[in-house]
Amino acid sequence: MTLKVQPLNGILKPKDYRTKLQEAEDYSHYKLHILILFAVSICVYVVSGALGIGAESLSKELTTISGHGFEARKQLFLIGRLFQGILIPCVFLFGSALYYFAFINGSFRKLVIAQMSIFGIFLIEKIIQIPLFLLLNIGVTSNIFSFGIIAQYITDNEVMIHFLSEITLFRIVMLAYSYYYLSKIVEVRKMTLLIAIGILFLLYWIFASFMSYIKIGFFF
Repeated sequence: MTLKVQPLNGILKPKDYRTKLQEAEDYSHYKLHILILFAVSICVYVVSGALGIGAESLSKELTTISGHGFEARKQLFLIGRLFQGILIPCVFLFGSALYYFAFINGSFRKLVIAQMSIFGIFLIEKIIQIPLFLLLNIGVTSNIFSFGIIAQYITDNEVMIHFLSEITLFRIVMLAYSYYYLSKIVEVRKMTLLIAIGILFLLYWIFASFMSYIKIGFFF
């Protein structure tokens, strides 16, 4: 059976798509959709960076540094967003698949295909955040879909606030989809699979919150 790779169908029709993925022996449009996801990721990160989303720490430095210094930091920020747009899909698609392949086995290509739909949810969240952050004039830690708002009421610890702001409703859906797909395409105990997925997402959230917390001026 040949599966026509369609990440969006994997999000909207997970039951049907999971069954086809489980039974598939060959795949079409595999490389095409990888390229599309990379292109969308780069566009989303560059556009959000150009609009100043995620540059709160940079804005705070406006009154303390020279015009040339501020421009240098702004250019560095945009370059960083470009690299993020390239690096993030590499990690989500191939890094995650390699992690699962190493620890719980399964077909590497099927794991990548499953990750395409999961990464698609991540991109949908990022796209929604662009108008949301601009209209409400809020930062990542005040994302209405995250636990960051609650964290600001219970603690002053910036590290904890940034960590909880990375746990959003979309990320929880991603975790659920990961378990839903992997439970059928890998042969492993359900508890082992749940722990493996939980550890991976925890590492993602810790790393993302750390990178969000670091001030741009730290690199100069």
